[in-house]
This record gives sequence, C-alpha cells and structure tokens, in this order.
Amino acid sequence: MVNTRTYILPTSSASYLKFLLVFRLQLNQTLEFHVRCRLYSASWSRPRQVTMLTRCSDRSRNAKRFPVPESLLNDATVQPYVHNCLVTLHEGRRIYQFCIFFKWHCHLRINTILSSDGNVFRGDAAITRVGTSAGSVVNMRGRDNALADFIMHK
Repeated sequence: MVNTRTYILPTSSASYLKFLLVFRLQLNQTLEFHVRCRLYSASWSRPRQVTMLTRCSDRSRNAKRFPVPESLLNDATVQPYVHNCLVTLHEGRRIYQFCIFFKWHCHLRINTILSSDGNVFRGDAAITRVGTSAGSVVNMRGRDNALADFIMHK
C-alpha cells in the first residue's frame, strides 16, 4: 500500500508551509496581462479598442510580452492559425511600430471595415503597438488608434 500520510516536522509551522506552497505555485504560473489593441471584426461596422491577452516571460518590468490573438479573432474552425506582420511607421522624427494579426481566408465573412472598392478582405484583424525598447507589445495610447486606422486602410 502506498504511503499517503503527510509528515510535518516539529520545527515547522503551518504558516511556513503555507508560504512554501504559495511560493511554489507562483513559480509555476505563467504571468498574464491584458493590453489594449484595436480590433477590426467582420461582424462589426466600426473598429473597437479591446484588450488582448498576453503572456510574459518573467516577472521583471522589461519582460517580453507574447500576445495571444486567437482569443479575439473569430472562426477558428474555418482557419485555426493567425497571420502576423510588423509595420514601421515614420512620422517626422518619430518611429512607431505596430504588429498586425489577421485571418484571411476565402470562406470567412467579408470585413466591411477593411474592404475597399476594388479589394475585398475576408476575415478579422487586430493591431497592437510594439514598444521600441523591449520589442514586445505595449498598451495603445490616445493617438495610436488614429495611426492604426491609417495603417489598416493603406
């Protein structure tokens, strides 16, 4: 028979064991944050600012954030994978970097936001801002929405 008893040493206290258990759980957890991004959904008539789940490499402030756009983009059964591309925008002396995540497939719904006169875009798209120092995604600020709309319509 397997021994399933838990032995507590006389010198250890319950609070110390609780601390060890919490510390061990924190080491095994992946850190998750939500960052603001702009979503161009085929089911909407206008783009909206939403939050995207990101996972962090460690607990430091300069940790690299890895976005999870699958949680935002629809129709995973038609197309389970997501395309991405990096865009650099130069405006005067300022440089902005954005990462665009999108699904593009002939069986997806027509996106009226991103379709123009001659071009039809089928699917959803999300755009996030990339920080210049760390090179990972950061929250979109006030003017970033206008820049994102400019990028998506070009």
